[in-house]
Amino acid sequence: MAIRTQLSNKDRDELTKDVDDLDKVYLEQMRDQGIDEELLEQFKDLTLQMKDYD
Repeated sequence: MAIRTQLSNKDRDELTKDVDDLDKVYLEQMRDQGIDEELLEQFKDLTLQMKDYD
């Protein structure tokens, strides 16, 4: 049986503090690839908006 681990807020920065763990990984990968910070913020905002619809 798999054990799911959730990161605490202390393991997150301003960009990833409100998103779920999977989106945190996406954001960190995109940041590592050199994606512009403004685009990362847009992705975060869209992610949070989609969460509101669920």
